[in-house]
Amino acid sequence: MLDNMLCLNVRHQLPQIGIRQQQAMGEKNAYVPAELHHNYEPPVADVYVTPVKVDIDTYPSRTAYGFLNNTDFAKKYGDLGKQNIQSHTSELTQSAWDMAKNGARPGASKIAAQAKSKFWGEVVQWLGWEAKHVPDPVFTVTPSRVEGQMNPGSDSYDINTTGHADIAIKTGSAETYIAQKGDIRMWTTKGHYDIYA
Repeated sequence: MLDNMLCLNVRHQLPQIGIRQQQAMGEKNAYVPAELHHNYEPPVADVYVTPVKVDIDTYPSRTAYGFLNNTDFAKKYGDLGKQNIQSHTSELTQSAWDMAKNGARPGASKIAAQAKSKFWGEVVQWLGWEAKHVPDPVFTVTPSRVEGQMNPGSDSYDINTTGHADIAIKTGSAETYIAQKGDIRMWTTKGHYDIYA
């Protein structure tokens, strides 16, 4: 009975769909780092103390003992020399007039009288000498003082930042395609089974 039987054979093939895809990825994802600047100025203690200064002027004391500097010495003894010249000139002039008028008188000894007068004048001057007060030295004290100025220095940081990052992104993609088309095949066979089907 199978030999004369007509059989319909059907073979089908399902379609196959393929997908090509590419993931999204970041090609560049970098940030711009902040810049840090350190500003430092060291402190400086530019402060110092001046020493005490004592000036002692002993010249008034030394002057009382007769120790003079060159200027005062020249002035004192220059003036004294002028006075002595005037005094001795006047004294010698008076002595000469006295000798001229009275030196020839009998019993007059003008030379001895003048010498005696001069001697006693010097004795009286010497006896009348008084001790001079010796003045104290003059002390001038300059006290110690703090001078200069302290610089406390500075220490600071500057941070420079940017408001954006350096980013580049490659977008993803998806593509579908038919890898294999669907197919339905039909044929008939007579008298036997078609194993291919």
